[in-house]
Amino acid sequence: MHLNHRRLCYKMESLYLIYCVLNSLFSLLCVKSADTKYMETSIRNYFSNTRHHDPEYKEYKYAAKEYIHGEFLRHGLTTEYHTFQEQSVSNTENFQSVIGIAKGTNFGKANDLIIGLGAHYDTVNETKGVNDNGAGVAAMLEVVRQLTDRNKNGVKRKNTIIFVAFDLEEYGSCRGTSDCKLPDVPLAGSRHFLKEWLPPWLILNYGNAVPAVIHGVIILDSMMNYNTSARSQTIPLQIEDTFETAFPESYASIASDNFQGDFLNLIYRKPTNDSYLAEEFLKSWGELGKAKYEIESLPLTFTKFSEIPSSDEKNILMNFMRSDHGNFWESDLPAIWLTDSADSRGDMIQCYHKECDNLQVMLTDENINFLGKTVDAIVTTIHKLSEPSGSGENDASRCNQQTLLTILTYIIYTKMM
Repeated sequence: MHLNHRRLCYKMESLYLIYCVLNSLFSLLCVKSADTKYMETSIRNYFSNTRHHDPEYKEYKYAAKEYIHGEFLRHGLTTEYHTFQEQSVSNTENFQSVIGIAKGTNFGKANDLIIGLGAHYDTVNETKGVNDNGAGVAAMLEVVRQLTDRNKNGVKRKNTIIFVAFDLEEYGSCRGTSDCKLPDVPLAGSRHFLKEWLPPWLILNYGNAVPAVIHGVIILDSMMNYNTSARSQTIPLQIEDTFETAFPESYASIASDNFQGDFLNLIYRKPTNDSYLAEEFLKSWGELGKAKYEIESLPLTFTKFSEIPSSDEKNILMNFMRSDHGNFWESDLPAIWLTDSADSRGDMIQCYHKECDNLQVMLTDENINFLGKTVDAIVTTIHKLSEPSGSGENDASRCNQQTLLTILTYIIYTKMM
């Protein structure tokens, strides 16, 4: 009897060990992560050459725009172009941003807390634009893929998500126009989007129930450059004296790593609802692990750039207004900017807006894996803020059920032997 008891205990211990091993394996297999091959293929095929409006580059730029439109459609988004003119660039030519909408169950209602994700797809004419901003567009498309895959598994979302690939981020000064709030800054596509597309779209779809609150917009721009070399991260000369004072924790963190460019910059305005969006993203980033890919939070203290009285302060803060989030801020909309700091890090110090922002220099395994973590953090953030429900909402539960089923199958099989 004692011997049989020992044998039973041994079998139970063995089964428990098998359970632990299988559970660990299935947990690893069930973790969703960025498809870096998809992002790499997107960059190689559509975002590795100049996407500029000059005639010699129009064919490649058109192909990039059509690819974005096609991918939005393929993943089930309500997709359209926003066609606009920018007189400071051309008196005759039309430009187009691409918009994809994942409608939530609250679509058309006042309680629809809209979330946005944007990245510009155009380039200056001196660059191939792999990091600036092929990486941002490829990342956005991978976010679309992951979120819509969850929808296919039964997820229902309360809140609507809007994805935008902006044209003319690199061109189009608003100087001299009545709605110009930023001094001689391009960012034309997002400016026209906010002025010409968004208001009538809201009225058309929401009428008098236009949402009073939105979760905010995440802007992706120049975000793939990862460098662990000492002193690879620089701070622009015009803000070097004020950076340590403005962001003491981030400065100490960067300095303690001997100024390695191994982190993502999270830029937002602390006194606004940007903070809520930033905090959710920081949580998502931390939950992913992969600690070698770090993040630095840079909270700004102003609300609107146009309301800053000092020209010296404005000159300093222009470094934090260099992408489409600036137009959202001036429109009183929450937005955060995710970036690798562009021309202040590693290869991009020499390659920003230059030919060497190309595949050979920028599309490395380390860079694409760094981009992958950022994508996963964005997916987690947007997924949560969209208020999901349904049979596919909890991937972990579905994976645990699969694990349990496998173990039970294994036990039954061993009993039959």
